[in-house]
Amino acid sequence: MHQRSRWVLSWLLTAAAVATAAPADADVTISGDVTPGNPSDPWDLGPNPLRIGSASEFGAPTSGEVIISHQGTLISAGASVATWPEATGTVRVTGYGSTWINSGLLSIAAGGQLYIRTGAQAVTDALQVGLYGYGVTGSVIVEGYDSALTSQADTHIGGGESSSYLELRQGATFSSNNVYITTCWPCGGAAIARGSATRWFNTGEFVVGAGGSGSLLVEQGAQLFTVNARIHLTEDELVGPTSTAVVRGWGATWTNEGLLRVGDFGHGELRVGAYGSVVTEDAEIRSLGGNGVLAVDGPHASWRNSGDVLVLTAEPTAPALVIAKGHASIGGSLRTGPLHPTFDPPHPGPVARLAGGDLAVGVIELPEGDFDFAGGRLHVAGVAGDLVNAQAGELSVGEEHALTTVSGDYVQGPSAALAITVAGAGSAPLLHVDGDVSLDGALEVLPADGSVSFQAGDIVTLLGWSGELTGTFAAVDIALPLAPGLAWDTSALYTTGEITVVPS
Repeated sequence: MHQRSRWVLSWLLTAAAVATAAPADADVTISGDVTPGNPSDPWDLGPNPLRIGSASEFGAPTSGEVIISHQGTLISAGASVATWPEATGTVRVTGYGSTWINSGLLSIAAGGQLYIRTGAQAVTDALQVGLYGYGVTGSVIVEGYDSALTSQADTHIGGGESSSYLELRQGATFSSNNVYITTCWPCGGAAIARGSATRWFNTGEFVVGAGGSGSLLVEQGAQLFTVNARIHLTEDELVGPTSTAVVRGWGATWTNEGLLRVGDFGHGELRVGAYGSVVTEDAEIRSLGGNGVLAVDGPHASWRNSGDVLVLTAEPTAPALVIAKGHASIGGSLRTGPLHPTFDPPHPGPVARLAGGDLAVGVIELPEGDFDFAGGRLHVAGVAGDLVNAQAGELSVGEEHALTTVSGDYVQGPSAALAITVAGAGSAPLLHVDGDVSLDGALEVLPADGSVSFQAGDIVTLLGWSGELTGTFAAVDIALPLAPGLAWDTSALYTTGEITVVPS
């Protein structure tokens, strides 16, 4: 063989061996288009960035893979995985003790994939999943107990026109600082946390739909912890995209400290589905350049808000707050705020609807017509204005709050009900109405837990009103315990609001 030919063949074989795999005893292996090459144990690239899958000298897309296993370690100063259109690249960090430490930006796009599994760990300064461009996607999957990913600065999910995603599964942990899901108008991005013991801790900004249509799914026992989270667009000229967050499944919980903002421009939506739970301190539902919706609409769904809920709405096509199934509690007030000055007249219909389930709220401060009491059970300490219970709802007094005060009128229709829970005798009305009272439907009087039998002469004041009372209850059921030989006298119910124990 010609000397030059032998030299060329020897060089090609050596290059192929380096590109195909590292030495057999190394814990970091590479294949395909990976630069720099020649991994060691640990593989410390120093100031050199890691590039996996890019473009050849002639522009053709290439593919590469890096595997970190058997307690191997990779240390890099910035990394890009398949950031060239149509390129592909994969990083697999697998097994307890296997670690990837990246001190710069980690970009995953095109056909780029990052897998962290079976107790492995990865840490990066910043993370970008999906880059701008048609068909340029990326994915990150963290799976298994003790598997963990940490992003210490910013995390962008969904920077390409095709959907990119980050998924946490079955006991994985993600620790992040600032997270932005979908960062451009035509882009798509999704974040998913599912499975028992799956945890996501975010300490900085958390925005679903920062610049386009973003989605968040927390389900099947996963838990998400955020501060001042937002589900909306940040630019007022973009009104088309929809951003949605869903929490569902047994044990799935999203806990947000501070203010949770749902909606603003475009369409922002938070849905609490069957067995899901959302815990917040304060919340704003905003429909200014689009629609914001917070819905509790699954069996055993739960939303617990310890502070106030403010509804800022201009022209909604549907109520901004919907309780259809499950339980919702608002420790403070439910109220509307000033509308956007460019919208006149304001919204035409109700901004809050209770259609089923339970709503417990401290104070309702909504203008007339803004609260649609269509069904379900309402527990409220105070209503600033009228309370119309004319459909199929039940007003529950004395169970969540000791008494209920309505500053306007109270109207009860033929299919509605008033349920009053009584702890003992008393002269203070349990339901007090400052205005007029119009009655129909059912009255049910129930004992509180631990109630003892009432005695002859005991008086319970159920109702009090300052205006006029019209109508009567179609059915009255008093289930309070009585000593033998006694009965309830209801003859004063519509004059003084009292019922009295008398000898039977």
